[in-house]
Amino acid sequence: MKPENKMTAAVVVLGVVIVTAAAVVMNSPRWRQKAKEKHQESVLQGMTPDKAIALCGHPVLDETQTTQPTVTRRLVIRNDYALAVELDFAASTAEPQKWRLTEIQDPSGEIKYQTPASQIGVLPCLDTKPASKSAQKPQ
Repeated sequence: MKPENKMTAAVVVLGVVIVTAAAVVMNSPRWRQKAKEKHQESVLQGMTPDKAIALCGHPVLDETQTTQPTVTRRLVIRNDYALAVELDFAASTAEPQKWRLTEIQDPSGEIKYQTPASQIGVLPCLDTKPASKSAQKPQ
């Protein structure tokens, strides 16, 4: 291969590497954000009343109501800023162990946290590893 061709090939390869690196650097925040959103959605989809209590500590209020064909459970938990946050769960009376998180809101109902980011943001303990029984914060 002639020296001119080697130089041209090297410049082309270097250009491709630089463009690829720039694309990776520019898209990296988007990829990270998408991964974070997917993680938050996954955490919330698998949330149960017992898991919320294990992660966030003893609730201020824990009520269960049964109205055919649904069982609902309402937990009010204080977050790190001493704000009360209500978590509403529902399950079928046929399968009461299969809870699904239906809503996270202010107990007054005036503020509803509708996105996974806002739900985890208001109650970050939902996205932590379960604490040991002795390490849970008292409510």
